[in-house]
Amino acid sequence: MDKNQRNYKKLIGFWALVFLVGGIAGIIFGQLVIPWLTNFRPFNKIGWLCHVKEGTTIINRTEKIYLTQDLAYQEAVNRLANSVVAIRAERSIKVSQQQAPSAKPEVLARGSGFILTGDGLIITANVIVPKAATQILVFKDGKEIEARLIKRDEKNNLALLKIDQTNLPVVNLGDLSSVKLGEMVLSVGAEQLKESLNKFTNFGFIRTLLPEVAVTFSENQLATGGLLANLKGEVLGLVIVDKEGKIKIAGEDKIRELIKQ
Repeated sequence: MDKNQRNYKKLIGFWALVFLVGGIAGIIFGQLVIPWLTNFRPFNKIGWLCHVKEGTTIINRTEKIYLTQDLAYQEAVNRLANSVVAIRAERSIKVSQQQAPSAKPEVLARGSGFILTGDGLIITANVIVPKAATQILVFKDGKEIEARLIKRDEKNNLALLKIDQTNLPVVNLGDLSSVKLGEMVLSVGAEQLKESLNKFTNFGFIRTLLPEVAVTFSENQLATGGLLANLKGEVLGLVIVDKEGKIKIAGEDKIRELIKQ
């Protein structure tokens, strides 16, 4: 091996050692020195140093807000979706079939609802369970369950149903009066598609607070009887969509009043 080859190998070894030592030093500096520096002024005022200490990489503050909202939205939807059900109201009509009378159900209304208590209380919109209905069916977990109408609140368009099941997933009621103008909220609804329960979600923002809370949603896919919630997963009310597509919110305070009556 000539002298030039030996020098070349030494040079490669030298730079490999430099990169190795530099990498180790960088790790030590990032994990130990920077967190220690942020305990003192003026280093604790430098934003990127504080983010390194927290173990987060932020391109800009706006992106951080969006990431936080996205995670909160997903967690809230996942927590609430198990309590959302599809509801169908029917009326039996006597018809003649091969000279034998049989009851053929006529669907009067469809919509969503959500479970309030573990022993089977469900809240929905009053328009989903018209007085002419002879049977109310709740669809959840791939099964249809017959429900009983407990009481109505026609003024606020609410109806309280009961199914004979226990240990059901429930929602937590929040406080609609505490929402702020421009606050992000979400809706979760459901519909029965043959033997499956299709759940869907939508997000929106509080558009106005007076004379009543109004929400602007990002899309038109909403179900009467679906829930309105904040990003904490607290239910703020029940969504009602009229025939003209106008959205009204029956607040959680009205739901509480109906339960207590």
